[in-house]
Amino acid sequence: MMKSILLGRTGIETGVIGLGLEHLQNASYEETAAVVETALDAGVRYMELFCPGANIRDHIGRLMKGRRDRFQIQGHIGACLQDDGQYLRSRDPVRAERHAEDLLRRLGTDHVDTLMVHFVDELEEWAEVSAPGGILEIALRWKEQGKAGAVGMSSHKVGAAMAAVESGLLDILMFPVNPAFDLLPGETKLEALWEADPYTGLKATGSQPVFSRRDLFLTCQRNGVAIVAMKPYAGGWVFWPENPSGIVLSPVQCLQYTLSQPGVCVAVPGCKTPEEVQASLAWLTASEEEKDFSAILGKTDWNLTGSCMYCNHCLPCPVGIDIAATTRLLDGARQQGVSPALATAYDRLLATASACLFCGDCETRCPFSVPIQANMEQAAALFGK
Repeated sequence: MMKSILLGRTGIETGVIGLGLEHLQNASYEETAAVVETALDAGVRYMELFCPGANIRDHIGRLMKGRRDRFQIQGHIGACLQDDGQYLRSRDPVRAERHAEDLLRRLGTDHVDTLMVHFVDELEEWAEVSAPGGILEIALRWKEQGKAGAVGMSSHKVGAAMAAVESGLLDILMFPVNPAFDLLPGETKLEALWEADPYTGLKATGSQPVFSRRDLFLTCQRNGVAIVAMKPYAGGWVFWPENPSGIVLSPVQCLQYTLSQPGVCVAVPGCKTPEEVQASLAWLTASEEEKDFSAILGKTDWNLTGSCMYCNHCLPCPVGIDIAATTRLLDGARQQGVSPALATAYDRLLATASACLFCGDCETRCPFSVPIQANMEQAAALFGK
């Protein structure tokens, strides 16, 4: 059964595993239907559809006919086509809105569930799209008009993403989250994430992981901005033993890592076959041993001693504290205090940190040597219960 979650502060309830449709943009209707129906049968609803081409938009529209309520479509504004049919990332408001309207028309609907300002990686780009008359203004207007349930932005770099999240204008951030990319600085360019040089540089300098990405994740959590995690498998890269990051995990392990990170609500792995959908859905029924991603400790660049990875190796807690969830909220509060979003999430916990018996059993099971008892004491003090 699909595990449900609220999409940040939007009030939208969805499943934690969604579906990225990028790999189907040139597929036949039959191929598209096979993948989408497999996902729907398992309770997947959240579908990422940035693709501007008519082919995939028409296929999804045909599949949606008569059952709009089973689909939660994440569309993009700014993902356009040139006259020759090639993809174009556009900041032109007229062109961008025209292609967004085309999405609604081809889907046969009057709204998308979420609308993302497309692919904003630089601070200058954020300034452009958020300026008066920019495409963010269009997205916010669509939200007011009911043509979009929530507004977000897709990005691959921390600086622009952080500025957007801290502006208070976004409900959602789409961002890559996986253990290979999380080794690298937050300003690493998209195309370099799959190249050997950044990882080789880490080995040469003995650098430790750069957690500016986690700072972004914690900022999203603190502000109630939902992260829709793209590239949880690094484009399938982490399945290859020869990949330069040195991290090799299964789809289930990758999803466990991704869904454990602060702020992450939904992972949208891109799938091109029903078998790939099933490999993602295996997370729902996987054992704790199958989900275990602590193998990244074997990667010398990951010096994680004392850092909670929210993996839940520490459980079970005799009084029912969800230690990973509590520590995620604590890490957010440590950053800039207890925000309303953090306080609300803490209040939803079935058992709060003040229930801790300080028995220490959790610490004996933690592979990362996290001072869990001290964390629970601090959480109880910060949140007041």
